Amino acid sequence: MKALLILIAVLGTGICKAQVLNDFKYVMVESQYEFQKEPNEYRLNEMMIFEIKKRGISAFMIDDVLPNDFNETSCNALSLKIETRSGLRVKMIFEFVDCNGITVFKTKEGIGRTKDFEKAYREAIRDAMTSLDEVAYKYEKPEYVKTVEGAPIDSIRTGFGRPGQENLKNEENVLSEYQQFGVVDTVSMTSKDSLYTLKFKDGKINIFKNNNLIGTLKKSTSGCYLTVTTEFIGIGYEKGNTIIIEYDKDGTQFLVFQKK
Repeated sequence: MKALLILIAVLGTGICKAQVLNDFKYVMVESQYEFQKEPNEYRLNEMMIFEIKKRGISAFMIDDVLPNDFNETSCNALSLKIETRSGLRVKMIFEFVDCNGITVFKTKEGIGRTKDFEKAYREAIRDAMTSLDEVAYKYEKPEYVKTVEGAPIDSIRTGFGRPGQENLKNEENVLSEYQQFGVVDTVSMTSKDSLYTLKFKDGKINIFKNNNLIGTLKKSTSGCYLTVTTEFIGIGYEKGNTIIIEYDKDGTQFLVFQKK
């Protein structure tokens, strides 16, 4: 009987966690936390977004382009807070906090054991975020909240609350971000094995596999690319005249793109 009660308590806790998270549509990640010396140091913030999105939860950088319904009629977004300790090992705990400062979900303590700081932080993030695997997340929009399904991502956040319309990015501004690649009409970059191709056009970057469209790249204000495809979700970054996409599929994989 005691064992049965313990099992029921454990299952009940998991259900409660799922229900709380299901009430929120978005997670906001800071561009720089106290343990970092600069925004997105070691590309850790992009990695946090990557790990959250792997679990089906929409996540954005705090100064990124956001959907129109972001905290518009109610608190539908959580902010990501971090408790971190470093010594012989890097230890990190993530808290998902609502607009009232209440923690609705807290991960286990993730541990990075590698001596290299950058790798240790990455290990700790991956370890801590496995707590989200316990939650079968599925956003359940409250009935009293009126939102437009599929609202376009066309407004920029001016504070942790309702997005501001005064800083709208137009297509011309987005296009200018890619001028270093010589974008005028269509510019392509191919992977070393020629299996994958990036195509830049009209301020957008699409990724193709064997000439079939499989996803898109979205450049954040921190300069990295959130890569979402039908095969994987990853983080891209520029290095010289190349774009490198890092993703997790049977271990860490890399795609290196160069101009044709």
